[in-house]
Amino acid sequence: MSLLRIIVGMWKSHEETSEKPKLPGLNTRYYKKGREAMIETVNKVVNSNKLANWKITKIDSERGEIVLEKKGVSSYIMVVTVFKITPIKSAIDVYCSKQGALGDLGNSYKHILEFFKVLHTEISPEDSK
Repeated sequence: MSLLRIIVGMWKSHEETSEKPKLPGLNTRYYKKGREAMIETVNKVVNSNKLANWKITKIDSERGEIVLEKKGVSSYIMVVTVFKITPIKSAIDVYCSKQGALGDLGNSYKHILEFFKVLHTEISPEDSK
């Protein structure tokens, strides 16, 4: 992680993916799998402890949201949103935030990249929309 990312992280306590991200690696990911199947894949990855110390606290299938929580010295919340593009195609955006008053020192960025790395052991993303 770069020094600039850590310095910005002193006051910034969240990070999220988007279509046109400011940081590399924080782009929306697209998959050749339906929304319900992607929700199950994320559930499987988290519950199999591939994503260390994270646990699912809520799944809202109607909205396509999965809320993850990591407790420890610093507590984090991650919201994984699965969008239905077509019946056999979906997209994932992730929002990660540290709970508390101080910044996260760039850890939200790291947690999002870690989430996608672990997810991609189960399913590979498409290259483009």
